Amino acid sequence: MTVEPVPTIKSPAETNILAHGLRMLTSSRVWLIVIALVVISFIEWLFAPAPATPGPLPQTGEPWHIPQAPKAQQEKDLALLKQASLWGKLPDAAASKPLNDPAWRFLGIVKNGPQRFVMIQIEGQPERMLTVSDRLPGGSRILKIEDDTLCILINGKKRALAIYRQSPQIL
Repeated sequence: MTVEPVPTIKSPAETNILAHGLRMLTSSRVWLIVIALVVISFIEWLFAPAPATPGPLPQTGEPWHIPQAPKAQQEKDLALLKQASLWGKLPDAAASKPLNDPAWRFLGIVKNGPQRFVMIQIEGQPERMLTVSDRLPGGSRILKIEDDTLCILINGKKRALAIYRQSPQIL
C-alpha cells in the first residue's frame, strides 16, 4: 500500500496574499480614507452652485383669462332630470306591498333523513315547521330547501335566501 503525498501550496507567498488582503480591508487607514472621501463628496455637493432659474416667458399680444361658466338653470335642470327617469319608474308607495310580513322570522333548517324543514316563529305563537310547497306568512311559497339556503317564490319571482351568515363576523 502506497501513500500519496497531500498536495501543498508551493510558495508561502501564495498563502499570505489572502491574509494580507483581509488585513488591508480591516486596517484603520483604509476606513479613514473611505470616510474622508465621503466627507469631501458631501462638502462639494453642499457648496455646488444652484441651477439657473428659468427666465420669464415672453408675453403674447392678447391677455389670458378664465372663461366664465354659464349660469345654472336649476329649476329647468331639475325638471329635466325628473322627466328623464334615469333609473326607471318608482312604484307608488301605496300600491307596493311588503315582500315579507315583519311579524315572523326564520329560526333554522332541520333535516330528518332526506326530508328538510324550515323552522319559523310567528310572534305570539309556537314555532312551526314548514316543508317544500308550504306557504310562508305573507303568501310566499317554498320551492326548495337546502342546507343553508331557502328558495322561495315571492310575487311571482324566485328568490334564494341565505339563512345563516356566509362569512365570519368581525367584532
